[in-house]
Amino acid sequence: MHQSAPVRNAAGPGGVRDLLAEFRAELDRHQQDVATAPVLRGAAETIDARFAASPPDEGVLLQVARTLPALVVGTAVQEGGQAPAEAIAGWPG
Repeated sequence: MHQSAPVRNAAGPGGVRDLLAEFRAELDRHQQDVATAPVLRGAAETIDARFAASPPDEGVLLQVARTLPALVVGTAVQEGGQAPAEAIAGWPG
């Protein structure tokens, strides 16, 4: 399992949504090993919904991006969760 985010500040909403789709697929593959799988899926769906909105709510996106790495640390989906978080943190502004 390996996933990486595009260069920081280079991912647009579509790129972040692609990373989220990959993360959800990775989460599905490892859900039996990740106790917080429902919480992580909810976070990914919240982020995706915010990017689907026009315009995206940057405050909510940044808040979720800040919490996502802490939720995945030490799990089988750590890299996959950090990729969209880093892309989101570099997206606005």
